[in-house]
Formats: sequence, structure tokens, C-alpha cells
Amino acid sequence: MPLINGLERQYLPEDTDAGFLDYLTADGKMDMRALLTNFSDFIARAGFNILQVPDTPQEFVGQYLLVAYLDQVVRLVRGFMYPEVRTGRGRMDLILVHQGDKYIVETKIGEGQKSYQAGKAQLAKYLKLEGVGEGYYIVFDHRKKPQARFDTDTVDGKTIVSYCIPVIQEMPSQT
Repeated sequence: MPLINGLERQYLPEDTDAGFLDYLTADGKMDMRALLTNFSDFIARAGFNILQVPDTPQEFVGQYLLVAYLDQVVRLVRGFMYPEVRTGRGRMDLILVHQGDKYIVETKIGEGQKSYQAGKAQLAKYLKLEGVGEGYYIVFDHRKKPQARFDTDTVDGKTIVSYCIPVIQEMPSQT
């Protein structure tokens, strides 16, 4: 899993004052909502070919990019990141640990509303297993007309913060 992808200079917007430190709360905790909102914006900033993949979209391409992005802040704050963590109910895509807090991230390829809701339920089960109240759901939307989406739901008593990120950007004009 490559942690350097040549896009590091585009991770943060130009108006960032303190780099990834801008994404910490006043008490030094990771602000996952702000980090993942910026990740979504980064995909748009990076341009149309950010996740060029073969004909069949692959979840791992977006996952690797997300891991490389989050690795920057995890190292900075001396946290830990664990991809593909086995559980009794499958594999959690990503767990970050910082100052005793766990941040659980589930990723999927956008395949319609039914699978979108199923991913939220899957994440809620992982949160329950880990005793965590809030989790983060990243959906990479490869459809021809992707739509950015952000929502927060409660599933089985757990807060699910969802980001639907368009990854097939409009191709630049050839003229």
C-alpha cells in the first residue's frame, strides 16, 4: 500500500495555515469530520484523473488514496492506523487510534441506494463491536453522473457520518 502518491502538495487547500494541525480540535483530538470533508475536496482539487481505474471500479484504489492522505496527519499526531482489521464479522477497512480514541472508517464503491444503506448498517455493527459511538463511511461514486453527498444518520444507536465522493471528474476539453 503506497503511502506516497505524488499528490501530497494537493492534500490541503492553499489557505491552510498550519497544515494538518488545522484539523485538530482545541484539545488536540483529530477532527475526523473536517479531515474527511477536506479529503472529499482534495479529490475535486486533484482533477479528473485522480482515480483512473480499469473499466470496473476498484474499492482499493480509493482506499489507498485515503490511507496515504490520513497517514500524513496520523504520523504528525503520533497516532496509529490499521487497515483491513479482522473482526468476527468481516474486516473493518480502517481504524485510526489517537489519544485513546478510535476512529473507524468504512469505504465502498457507490452501487446504488440499497448497497449505500447496507454499508451504513455494516459500519454500525463494527462500531458496536468496538464500543465506538461515531463512524465514518466513505463511498467512492464512479457512476457517469456522480453526485457529492454528505449526511449524518443514526443506525442502531450509532452515528454514521457519510461522504459520497464523485471520483470520475469531467474530462478537460480537448479544444
